[in-house]
Amino acid sequence: MLETVKKDIISAIAKAAKLAPHEVAELIEEPKDTALGDLALPCFRLAAKFRTSPQNIAKDIAAKMPKLKSIKMVHVVGPYINFFLSSSNLAENVLTEVYKAKDKFGAGTKKAEKVMIEFSQPNTHKSFHIGHLRGTTTGNSLVNIMKFAGYPVIAANYIGDIGAHVAKWLWFYTKFYKNSIPKKNIDKWLGKIYADADKKYKSHEKYHEEVAEVLKKLEAGDKKLIKLWQQTRKLSLAVFNEAYKLLGVDFDIMFYESEVEKPGKKIVSELVKKGLAKKDQGAMIIDLKKYDLDVFLLLKSDGSSLYSTKDLALAKLKFEKYKINKSIYVVAQEQTHYFKQLFKTLELMGFKQAAKCYHLAYGLVLLHGKKMASRAGEIIMFEDLFKQAKNNALEEVWSRNQNIHEATAEKIAEKIALAALKYGMLKQSADKTIDFDFERALAFEGDTGPYLQYSLVRAKKILQKVKAKPSLKVSFDVLKTNEELALTKQISNFKEIVAKAVEQYAPNMIANYAYELTQVFNTFYEKCPVAKADAKTRAARILLVWAFAQTLRNALNLLGIEEVEVM
Repeated sequence: MLETVKKDIISAIAKAAKLAPHEVAELIEEPKDTALGDLALPCFRLAAKFRTSPQNIAKDIAAKMPKLKSIKMVHVVGPYINFFLSSSNLAENVLTEVYKAKDKFGAGTKKAEKVMIEFSQPNTHKSFHIGHLRGTTTGNSLVNIMKFAGYPVIAANYIGDIGAHVAKWLWFYTKFYKNSIPKKNIDKWLGKIYADADKKYKSHEKYHEEVAEVLKKLEAGDKKLIKLWQQTRKLSLAVFNEAYKLLGVDFDIMFYESEVEKPGKKIVSELVKKGLAKKDQGAMIIDLKKYDLDVFLLLKSDGSSLYSTKDLALAKLKFEKYKINKSIYVVAQEQTHYFKQLFKTLELMGFKQAAKCYHLAYGLVLLHGKKMASRAGEIIMFEDLFKQAKNNALEEVWSRNQNIHEATAEKIAEKIALAALKYGMLKQSADKTIDFDFERALAFEGDTGPYLQYSLVRAKKILQKVKAKPSLKVSFDVLKTNEELALTKQISNFKEIVAKAVEQYAPNMIANYAYELTQVFNTFYEKCPVAKADAKTRAARILLVWAFAQTLRNALNLLGIEEVEVM
């Protein structure tokens, strides 16, 4: 419901009932069945306040309601007051706002709170796979949404470029690998060596000691190891950058584990001096049992760092150097317990901003019901997934547009493939497990990214066919069918959805809204012709179709999905 219209109605009800506007706002609802009204006020909770029956309260408030342009009819049914909106008034308010705001429609006002969103976080010396795709698309969409809502946002990435997994890779490479570094398929090569390294590592106890020694030498700055690490790290980072470029993801800051390893060890040392941390069997720990968080390991017994060592330093760096007010960590759900331990440790060490740290957990991505594992080499690389999606999309584009230029078809297929993959990751709430269905994600019908793109193409074709630009000089009173009102109302909901998506850190709300919007539009498309309508109706419907296209375009931008010209 358009915010201004809804506020006017709430204000009028408040005056009629002698209530505060916020009391009415808490009660008012939007019936799912429009036959029951566009807004409804159930009066059950007012019975105690007014000491009479809900039915009497409903009748009394309805009788005292002032006449508003936005309300066509007020109807009392038992304890409910049902409000039916004036379609022409709503259309005038909504379409005027969209027309004036354009790509800013739904945007919020400037906020003071600076937010850092850390996401993606791949490990070097491993493949960039479909699991990374979920965290990357979720984080990037949240960045878009919060910026759109008016927040100053810093998009950050935290690369795991050092640690046990890197030591294991370097150990295997120097001890067992006999071939040279390939010129192509670097991502596969890196992932294959890591999987082979893990298998070999598990085969004998003595290899555990060897890998631990490699990690100690690496952290101590062994020149030979550092040179190999830098060379292979560079290869990994190039792979990541290619993926980010393809996905249209930009970062304002790149953090690296190697940069916060030493500061992290210093913090652990300070915690020991303060008596907050202690040595246990050679390792440094902090006991969090009284908070039901078990024991948090801060340093290994051989002095090597852990994720926790570096995350303590990273948290300080974020707030102190970048002067942020909130830090959102977009990290897999499997790390939920770890982040509870981390945030509690930050709190105990007197870090005032600990309460401003938030873990946005996302679920697993399964393929055909199976979990992927880098260690076993059982992963689907993003590069392979994208190529397959693009090839399938290209076939569909050729079948629908046989005379299209080859280069144009390639670009369109790429955008369709990315829309399919991104939307497939974003339409579920972050905490839900996704069993990714490749064929379903690429379908041009149903709850998919390509379907959203197709609906936008359909709207643009209508506007191209009528050869007329949208204008506010129309008769809004001709927009009175159920389909026109439904589309207008759905468009009007966008700003409220954006606000909720920000409040709950939920890109899926934008994705679900976009799908619902296209469904309502396609019902309108079937029932309300534009080109064949009379002049007055055609002009008003042109504005309505244009407003739909603009709103959908705004929503797609927040999801990181590009529009296409043909499908």
